[in-house]
Amino acid sequence: MRPATKVPGRVHTRRLRATAYHEAGHAVAAWREGLRFKHATIKPDAESGSLGHVLHGRPKWFRPDSESNDRTRLLLERHIIASFAGQLAEEKFRGMRPRYGMQSDNRNAVDLALYVCGSQETTDAYLHFCFLASRDLVNVFWVAIEAVAAALLERTTLTRGDVIEAIMPGSAALKASLEAGVERSKRARKPKGE
Repeated sequence: MRPATKVPGRVHTRRLRATAYHEAGHAVAAWREGLRFKHATIKPDAESGSLGHVLHGRPKWFRPDSESNDRTRLLLERHIIASFAGQLAEEKFRGMRPRYGMQSDNRNAVDLALYVCGSQETTDAYLHFCFLASRDLVNVFWVAIEAVAAALLERTTLTRGDVIEAIMPGSAALKASLEAGVERSKRARKPKGE
């Protein structure tokens, strides 16, 4: 999540593009890591002070403060990787490390890591591993991040389905076709008279 500030014309356009890449990094990482999210946006939110965000949900069973198991640890790890992906995508787009906008993402990553790590040394090593995994993800899925950033710049807010459509054009039509086929199969199997 990036802080909101007022900026003049050309600088505003560059900042908006950087924000689009930042949020696209989060969205593509969330998609790749199998995390549910409602939308990605580059609409500024004065109340939260952000230039954009990806709205995540967490499953009802997710209680890292009271339950420590592999399922919880893996979900934490996926969220940490997605948290780092925004700044890494922005850095790759800009050619330099962002100076701001990643503090809340980093704070979120540290907070999550503390649930599964005992010492500062272990926490630092775990966060470093997740950061490198996130960097690899950004590099491998760069074309997808570019596509999502372009779609965000065009429409400002994308649903999860819109993000997937930007990553894999035609996927919405394929999904609709498959769902229609399932419905036809159900009707065909349904006994007459019901």
